[in-house]
Order: sequence, then C-alpha cells, then structure tokens
Amino acid sequence: MLLKLDTLLTELEAEYADHPVFIGKTLALNTILKEIHQALHNNSPDFYRIPENAKLIPQEFLLFENSGSDDLEDVVDSRFQKARVTIKVPWRDALLYVPFMDGVRERFVTTFVNPGAVLEKEIYITVTGIMSLFGRIIHAAIYSAAQSYAIALVVITLLMIILIGRLRLGLISMVPNLAPILMILGLMGWLNIRLDMFTMLIASIAIGLAVDDTVHFMYNFQGYYRKTRDVATAVRNTLHTAGRAMLTTSVVLCLGFFIFTFSTMNNLFYFGILTGTAILFALLADLLLAPALMKLVMGKAEPVEEKLARRHNEN
Repeated sequence: MLLKLDTLLTELEAEYADHPVFIGKTLALNTILKEIHQALHNNSPDFYRIPENAKLIPQEFLLFENSGSDDLEDVVDSRFQKARVTIKVPWRDALLYVPFMDGVRERFVTTFVNPGAVLEKEIYITVTGIMSLFGRIIHAAIYSAAQSYAIALVVITLLMIILIGRLRLGLISMVPNLAPILMILGLMGWLNIRLDMFTMLIASIAIGLAVDDTVHFMYNFQGYYRKTRDVATAVRNTLHTAGRAMLTTSVVLCLGFFIFTFSTMNNLFYFGILTGTAILFALLADLLLAPALMKLVMGKAEPVEEKLARRHNEN
C-alpha cells in the first residue's frame, strides 16, 4: 500500500507539472518512511525509497518513534488506520480547484478503492483542507450568481414585453439594459481587473438601475408616441420630462458609489468606481441608444398633425 501511495504521488506531480494548479510538494507516510530509511543508511540518496523488505517498515517506524519525534502524528493515527496526504498547491483562480480536487480524488479512488486495487478491505477517501472548502464555496457562489443573472434576464425581458405590450419592442428595449454590463465587463478585461465576489455584484446592481431608467423612458415614450405618431417628437418630450428625473437620480447614485473610491481596500475601490461607471453607461444607453433604437424600429411614421392636414387637403 505504501508503494502504491508513493507511485501515485509521483505520478500526480508529473501529471500536474504544467497545470495552472501544479503540485508543489506532497507529504504523506511514505515521505517520512523514505527519509527514515535514508537516515539509517548514512543519508545516502540511493536509499531515499520505500524499503524492499516489508518487515523493515514497522522496525524503522518503531526506531523513529523511540527517537522522540512526533512527526508521524501529522500523517497517520496511532493505530495506523487513517493516513493523511498533504498536497500543496499555489494560489490560483478558485474555479480551477474543484476540477483539480475531483481529478486527484478520482485517482485515489481508482488506486485504493476500486475492486482489486490494493486491499480487499473497505477504504474511504475524503478531501479536506481549507483550500478544498474555500474553493468549493467560491465555485458554488460564482455559478449560482451566473444562474441568478440568467433567471433575472429572462424575468426582466418578459416583464418588459408585458409592460410595453409588443414582443419586438420589448426585446429591443433590453439592449440598453445589457449594454452597460457588457461595457463594464469589457472595461474590466481591458484594465485587467479580476472578476471576484465584489465585482460580480456590479452586474446585478447595474441591470437593476438600467431597467429602472429604461422602464421610465419606454413608458413615457409609448404615451407620447401614441399621441403624436412621431418618434422624434416622442423622444424629445420623453427626455424633457422623464429624462430630467433619470439624469438626477443617476448622478446621485453615481456620487454615492464613487465615495467608495476613497477606500483603502482594493475590492471596495473597484466596486465603487465600476458600479458608478456602470450607472453612467446605463444613463447614456437610455439617452442615446434607446432613442436611436426606437427610431429604427418604429420607422418614419407620419405625425398626427401632418396626417390631419393631408386629410383636410384631400377633402
């Protein structure tokens, strides 16, 4: 079993040598045994291995324990029934640790648990450690956030369609809502800002504020357009009424989030400046992009005044 463990750890170090989460060092019962065997042979490098004679192993462990060292307590219990294998890895993206740990655990299961592996006795493999726990928490948080964004996008799109009353117009109205998020993600990539738990909150805040402004714009635009049947007039009236309120609320919100730029913590600094910038992008999308889309979608409808004048001339 010690030979299998030693071979497995050597193979894992070789397999993950070029992996982003490479294995820097391993520590287990076989490591201490090889060091003991080498020390008993004048520290010769040729004897840094598992003893070929199995009967020497308990004798060498007994000599090591009688020397007063308690290093064995870190890798095995007193009855030699539970062994601990420590695998040291570098600090990398949290999303890489879950597949890495699953792959390592699968190798241990294949070596020690599957039928005919090493022993016929029942063996349990458990992954522990702060890196395992932290990695799985971050992994679950990121994927749950991505799922919540997808659900929110579908729900908001349906509500926009119901509010506007037209499928095509409701779908197009989502463009000003998604544009700020895409612009912020592009800005983060350009500035090499990492996506973490703080920066992931930006999208949820941005889409909420963008939808709020878009609802005000589309609702007022629909009302003015039904009266005038002219896109330019409806946009002008909307920006002179609801647009002023949108501008005021967006400026106040931007200033509130830009306060975080005075923080000494990088997470809060990036959160504040990116969220404030996302609100500005959302306002610009509603003031510039939404009117342009309405002009393209609604077309050049004949204004009510011109339509009435034409009918009067015809009569």
